[in-house]
Amino acid sequence: MTAKSTDFAGALCGRRYEKEMETHFRDCLLFYLDGRIRFERYCYGEAACLVFSVWAHGFDAQGKILWDKEPEFESQRSALPRVLTDVQEEGTALQFDGLHKRYVMTEEFASDKPNGYGKWKVFWLQRRKKG
Repeated sequence: MTAKSTDFAGALCGRRYEKEMETHFRDCLLFYLDGRIRFERYCYGEAACLVFSVWAHGFDAQGKILWDKEPEFESQRSALPRVLTDVQEEGTALQFDGLHKRYVMTEEFASDKPNGYGKWKVFWLQRRKKG
């Protein structure tokens, strides 16, 4: 499947997609205007927190996510989506690795300062996208 990660970032700064029907963890994919992808896994419950996150620099020609660095632990490596196999509902639902559970868009955000996407960076990314 040929896709660009920027196709899923929206017009502002980026979009968050959350894995549906997940019970133990909250898995999210964040797509940014510059083509970067961030995977985040959170635990549920009273002590809900970020478990781990990984950055990618886009997709290859076959739809494989190009992770910058593989996680150290096998449980984390096996949690990562690997290949985009289907785009549904006009890009608001993404299916990876042929699995039944999809990542569904939950939010479009204008900035993400904790991850390096402050207002000025977003301004320049939007300007570059238009030009």
